[in-house]
Amino acid sequence: MSRIIIALLLLQCWVGPASAELMVGVAKRDITPPVGGLMYGYGARGDNVSKAVHDRLYAKAIVFRNGDQHLAIATLDLGTFTGDNLAAVRKIVTRETDLDNILCTASHTHSAPGVQDDFPSKRKSYQKEMEAKIAEAIVEASENLQPARIGAGVGRVEEGHNRRKIVDGKAVMFWTNRDREPTSPLDYALGVIRVDDASGTPIAHLVNFTCHPVILGPENLDISADYPGYMMAKAEAELGGQVMFLQGAAGDINPFWDKTPPSAGAFDQAERMGHAVADEAIRVSRSITTGEPDAAILFHKEVVGLAGRFDEEREDPDKFKAEINTAILGTDLALATFPGEFFVEHGLNLKAGSPVEHTFFVGYCNGRLRYFPTIQACAEGGYGAASATQVEVGAGERLINRAIINLHYQLDMINP
Repeated sequence: MSRIIIALLLLQCWVGPASAELMVGVAKRDITPPVGGLMYGYGARGDNVSKAVHDRLYAKAIVFRNGDQHLAIATLDLGTFTGDNLAAVRKIVTRETDLDNILCTASHTHSAPGVQDDFPSKRKSYQKEMEAKIAEAIVEASENLQPARIGAGVGRVEEGHNRRKIVDGKAVMFWTNRDREPTSPLDYALGVIRVDDASGTPIAHLVNFTCHPVILGPENLDISADYPGYMMAKAEAELGGQVMFLQGAAGDINPFWDKTPPSAGAFDQAERMGHAVADEAIRVSRSITTGEPDAAILFHKEVVGLAGRFDEEREDPDKFKAEINTAILGTDLALATFPGEFFVEHGLNLKAGSPVEHTFFVGYCNGRLRYFPTIQACAEGGYGAASATQVEVGAGERLINRAIINLHYQLDMINP
């Protein structure tokens, strides 16, 4: 037995342990639609279709890899990304690579194309081409891997307001707030993930902020990424590398200049807000020291069945399938993703309950289950709480708790 042990030790010394190393790759694709299709987000647009392209829309991909551990993220200048869209992308990516842990998150711009599988034609569908381009970006990013270092930081940008005023216990919608009247609750935190190459040059930044991209109102018929597009363009020009946007729990958070007509300066206001967010992202990035060349990647996916909110839907406890994902990168950075429009308190509660120092809430990710109001908001009513929501009351709290629990399990803080 002793000879066997010595032999095994000698063999280990001869082969040498494989050193873990974080590798990262990025890529992007232009996913701007043809002009003439329906647009996303506003019923007030009616049957009006897009007339022009104001700024291009992009799918930006980043792949993190450390041995068999991996994470692929695609950020999309889109209003929404459905479960069917996700399935199509996953099918292509898994055929071309060994990637399983794939996150596709929309910025939620309301000046993006609508979901149409027959535009401009059934034979040549924009939706199918868009899905293929997103998959191509992820595949290319997985082929561009290089040694990388990561770091994270948090700043503050006082942009946006809570669009729900509570009067005598009931919600009154407060859509526009050009005078910047104080509201609550809010989440003005700006999260920044910086990814450098081995020389310290930025490969990518992921910027996490919480506010609806609805400065451009229903009168606008130009395709646009709204304020996140301006933010990414300015930050890329200043910092280099690829800048990506991660939307937060923005279900009840609007920009001060909500639904502004182009004739009233909508694009100027979108640029102003985008540059305000970019300026803080640039400042935070320059304060981050990247490290952890051997950063581990811990990923967990869970699909939770939810009952419906109304009538007979409540009889089926698994009517809606909600995919939530938790990813831990290194020692102090985590992402938790959710398939819908969560109210801001959900994001605040996730951060408060997470065991990871820098935990970022990512909404509009891997599915579209509409609004997730808080239990209190359901009692108060209003848009997103009494209408435009389809999941059972308490679904948001339930999924946030699941994510917090999963993060504890991933860190071995709870014994299975």
